Amino acid sequence: MLERFSPRLRRALVIAGIVFRFVLFFGGLGFAVWFAVVWFPDAYNPFVPPDIRDEPNIVTGLKLRGLADEYDICVSVVRASGTKYRRDSIASDSEGCGMPQGLTLEQSRISYGGGIQLTCPATAALLMWERHVVAPAAAEHLGSEVARVRHYGTYACRNVNNEKGGRRSGHARGDAIDISGFDLADGRRITVLDDWDGDTPEGRFLAAVHEGACGLFSTVLGPDYNDLHANHFHFEMARWGICR
Repeated sequence: MLERFSPRLRRALVIAGIVFRFVLFFGGLGFAVWFAVVWFPDAYNPFVPPDIRDEPNIVTGLKLRGLADEYDICVSVVRASGTKYRRDSIASDSEGCGMPQGLTLEQSRISYGGGIQLTCPATAALLMWERHVVAPAAAEHLGSEVARVRHYGTYACRNVNNEKGGRRSGHARGDAIDISGFDLADGRRITVLDDWDGDTPEGRFLAAVHEGACGLFSTVLGPDYNDLHANHFHFEMARWGICR
């Protein structure tokens, strides 16, 4: 159709078409960003920090990872949940170890028996997990509340799987916690080692809390990953990860 116009006019029309598509694309993109910031509900808006009290959704993991470089904002997120904590740091002369900006969890909805030193995003993920995953799963499968979460520790300056060579573990940065079991309010004890993968209320509870952690922590490992995790779940807040 353009053949009936002069070469000069054809070039002008082609350029005008390109400019129009360019404006249309970036105008639409700008509208999408404006809509997300102004009109999108906060719970689904990736630009708004998470609220630990809100039910997790498809963007919650993204929100939590976005707190990695926003320490003061992250602390305000933890504070708003009503959790008792204190700002903390761990110094280390070893390469790849140390936690310059973290938290010590002093009291939350469930006891951990102390020893919870994590980066703020990992703390926020843990608090969401206990509130929105552990408590409902216990009510559904066990008919009792969880009184204590048992763990093998958080910060530790070591390599993955304690190997002499290789990369540093998420524990070396304070980004990880190893969960070994649960004590119930009615006196029962559930352990990953004894109760995982069983067609029992305890086994179904463990499957639920493992799966529920996958939308919050970026790396979630359990007994199905390898034999080294036969007795615990490894939850880690990292930039990239897997759920196994």
